[in-house]
Amino acid sequence: MTRIRATGTGAPASLLAKNIGLPDDQLVANLYMNVLSRNPADAEKNSALANLKSGGARSIEAENLLWELYNKADFIYNY
Repeated sequence: MTRIRATGTGAPASLLAKNIGLPDDQLVANLYMNVLSRNPADAEKNSALANLKSGGARSIEAENLLWELYNKADFIYNY
């Protein structure tokens, strides 16, 4: 399976580039607001923060979060 990365000049890459330098809680809030137009629920925020701190590369974890948001039912059925 080929993995699609949020690199280049498209909207996902631009969104990540603008927010990757922010503290984890702000990064999560901004990605949720930009993709789903809402703040994350407490459980969603805690899960996202745990993934960002999981020991993997932060940029990869942030990219994974972004793709998860694009694949959420909220996005698929509302946008």
